[in-house]
Amino acid sequence: MRVIIAEDNPVEMRYLKNLLSRESDIEIIGEVSDGWEATKMISKLQPEVAFLDISMPGISGMDLVRKFDGRVIIVLVTAHHEYALDAFEAGSMDYLLKPVEPERVSLTIRRLRKILSRKTRYSGRININTKDSIIAVEIDSIIFIEKVPLAKKIKIQTVNNEYIVSGTLNEFEDKLKSLGFIRTHKSFIINPDKLEKMIPWGDKSYLAKMHGVKKEALVSRKYAGMVKSAIKW
Repeated sequence: MRVIIAEDNPVEMRYLKNLLSRESDIEIIGEVSDGWEATKMISKLQPEVAFLDISMPGISGMDLVRKFDGRVIIVLVTAHHEYALDAFEAGSMDYLLKPVEPERVSLTIRRLRKILSRKTRYSGRININTKDSIIAVEIDSIIFIEKVPLAKKIKIQTVNNEYIVSGTLNEFEDKLKSLGFIRTHKSFIINPDKLEKMIPWGDKSYLAKMHGVKKEALVSRKYAGMVKSAIKW
């Protein structure tokens, strides 16, 4: 995987670079020390993954998550644990707390490998018919699909937009299940790569907290076991 690192502390830059360089499938293609340079480097080199310090000169890592939402996988690195929720809601794939522990970086790398392997399968678009037009939606940008109550319509929630279209959840499940999308409830299908965590809710049910959106998807008892098996990192 092609990686850049943006970190204004040279000691921490060397430390993170050393941890990542131990992995044979990681190629560090760039290193910068401020947010403006990170912006230029991401645009020019188009890395698959960017490790960004939250508190950099220029543009913060959090602002870069929003700027490049969906175009590069971003892992935020910071000494401040209180930013974690904001980081995930902005769309960061992961959040490393300084001092970064090698075991925690290894976990992040395993997650990245799984996401990138799926991303290859997700490459492409799906055409959806809205009220006014036909829109080509990037498959990898889809976070979840939700049944609209009391109507034969569904809502497609993506990284940057939501679309209300005619159809049934079963129809979209047939289209997307071969790409790894998971049915979690009679009213929800999720992209497992956008899943942040599952929160217990009621009797053996869960709320699925998704990256990039505040609304949770529902995970019912019926589907909970399959979802847990599918998202093992």
